[in-house]
Formats: sequence, structure tokens, C-alpha cells
Amino acid sequence: MADRRSRWREISGIPVEAPFLRAVEALGGPAVLGYPITPGLFAGDALQQYFNHGRLDAPGRSSVHRVGVPRLADLGSAMARALQAPPAGGSAGPFADPWTDESRRDRAGPPASSPFDWQGWRIRLYERELVRLLDRSPVDARPTPGHLGDLFVTLDDESRARGADRPLPVQRPTTDAPTEVQAPILTYHRTAGPAAFQAQLEGLMDAGLTPVSFEHLVAAIEGWAELPDKAFVVSFDDGWLDQIDGALPVLQELRVPAVFFVLPGFDRHGQGHMTLADIQSVRAAGLTVGSHTINHADLPPLYRTNLGAAQAEVVESRQWLEADVDGVDYFAYPLGRFDPDVVALVAAAEYRAAVTTVPGIVHRLDRLFELRRVGVEAWWPLQDVVQKIRDAARTDGVPSPI
Repeated sequence: MADRRSRWREISGIPVEAPFLRAVEALGGPAVLGYPITPGLFAGDALQQYFNHGRLDAPGRSSVHRVGVPRLADLGSAMARALQAPPAGGSAGPFADPWTDESRRDRAGPPASSPFDWQGWRIRLYERELVRLLDRSPVDARPTPGHLGDLFVTLDDESRARGADRPLPVQRPTTDAPTEVQAPILTYHRTAGPAAFQAQLEGLMDAGLTPVSFEHLVAAIEGWAELPDKAFVVSFDDGWLDQIDGALPVLQELRVPAVFFVLPGFDRHGQGHMTLADIQSVRAAGLTVGSHTINHADLPPLYRTNLGAAQAEVVESRQWLEADVDGVDYFAYPLGRFDPDVVALVAAAEYRAAVTTVPGIVHRLDRLFELRRVGVEAWWPLQDVVQKIRDAARTDGVPSPI
């Protein structure tokens, strides 16, 4: 699972979403969770993906769970509500037989229903598993763990919505991508302590802006997710170590997602950049990690003089990162410099999107590797940030969200 390209060639033909790669591995891989049976889906601000035996969630701000940190969903309880199953209680009887392995019992969780009959089966639902009694003979039935994810996605829309207390997608829309998506991507570099940065974010949210993850924005540009009104994205470039102390605690406290474009191994220069362990801590906090090359390379001239070196900056930076963090799907051009050859190089390396320093807030599918951003500083007063957003909106000829 750690090899990014392997997730596009699993037996189901459906890729594992980047935030879930290590979660699948930690749960025991396909042998335990099964293979993905749906692509990534956004239910509100939560990224979800169904597997044969369950669902993984990367919660958004509307959830009570840690934002962006993958978790195995309590799909059994949702299934019990969807099927209007009898409440849990009484003896487990033969349904407990598969849980002689303590790790399997812990993974299954407590019962979510009493045994009941459904579609010709006698079943019992657990929080993250189900057990069916399968006939071995006319007088004997074998308790067998079932495919909870497979069964849940076959429910009709009304039943799934009842189980989740809201409509829940199991496939991506088939409509065309929107003509354009509007959302400022704020770009930070250095920080100067958390206080000013926190005041900025609180001020933007108090003014009606809603922070969303970079994954959510890209999904909206691709046409399979909807953004809330006045969405914005927080991004950090260069992997400066002071981002750990000056931004990470604020993002966690305010439950704001963000993307960090980092330089693996650049700490070797002793100039105050993140180590790989620091980058791991960013990802463990539920934040997105993207590549910014290995040497902060000026790619257009490097491409013209040494194509192999340019390719290494783009490809090997991801490989280095993915040895220690989840899949790295996004790229930021160092110094903001790019040209058609460099864009083609990044796309050929199978990144999903790339960001520039071109000012603007309008994003389109044909510019997925030239996404525009709004350059700001973490210590600015709120009004300066607001003005930069307004300037960027004016550049694109659209109303400012603030």
C-alpha cells in the first residue's frame, strides 16, 4: 500500500484514496478490509471510501472526530438503523464464535443489533462487522463474518439516508464538471507565532468564510463534490520548521484543514526546514502533504538544461515522501515558476493537481495543474488578508467572497 502507483492497480480497479493508504495498511490490508468498491466520495465535508468489509472516513469540520484523520466508520450501527433492526441485547450465542481472535473482536466492536432475519439470512450486526449464519446442513449453521460494506452500498437511497441520518452517496455524479469553482487558496510561508495566525483564521471564519481541505477543492473542480458557500483553502509552502509551532496547533484547535507543500530532506541544509519526522507529524494531524521538489528547483530552466534532473525533482520528491506519509497527490511549483513543459512533466508524474503563485480565486478543470492562489503572511492583520483576497478576485473579474 505504501507504493503510490500500486493503489491504482488493485484487483478491484478502484484506487485507494491517498489519505486512506496507511489506514488500510494498519487495519491489515485487503485481507481484513477488502478492496475498494467505490471511488472516493464526499458526503458533506467528509471524504469517504467503501471497502468490502466497511468504510473509511476522513472527517471534515462538521464531524466530532479529528479533522482529516482516517477512521473506520461505525457502519454496522448505520446498517442497523437503515434496516430498522432490533436493538442490541441478549446473548450473542453462535454469533460470537468468529471473535475468538481478540484482534478480530476489537475490530468488530460491540453489537449494533440483536440477531434478525434479512433477505433469507439470520444475521447480527456489530459496529464494524456483521455475522451471518450460513447453513452447513439442514440442522447446522456456521457463523460467518459478512461483507458489511458490500451490503450497505446495495441499500436503496432512502435506507442509506435513514441509516446515516442524511443522504449518503455511493457513486460519483455523472454530470459534467462545473465551468468554474471559486475559492481563495491562501498561501503562507513563514510564521511568527500562533497568535496573529489564529486571529486571521478566526476573523475569516467570523466573516462567513468556510475552510475546506485541498482534496475537497480538487474534487469540486473535478465535478464530484460540492463546496460550501464562501469556501477557502489554507496552504503552506517550503516546509519551514516554524510552521509546526506557529500554525499546526492553531489548525488543530480551530479544526481547519490545510495542505503543506514540503521539501523532503531539505533540512540537511540546516536552514530551519522540517525533517521527515516533522512531515509525518503534519500528516498524522490529518493535514495534507504535497511535494515542492527536493531542492526547491527552478524547474523551467532546469527542464531545458537537464531533463533528467527536472524529472528527479518531480518524481523522486514524491517517492521520498511516500516512504513516510500517505499518498502524495499534489504539487507546488517552487518560486511559482512553470511553463507548458513543466506542467506536462508534473501531469505525467501522475500528480492529481498543482498550484502556482498566479493570483486569483477562480479554478477550472483545464487549469487543474495551474491552480491560482492568494499570497499572504501569517502575521498580517485581518484587513490586509481581506484586501489580498479582494485583489485576487478582481484579477479574475469575479466578486470577492469577503
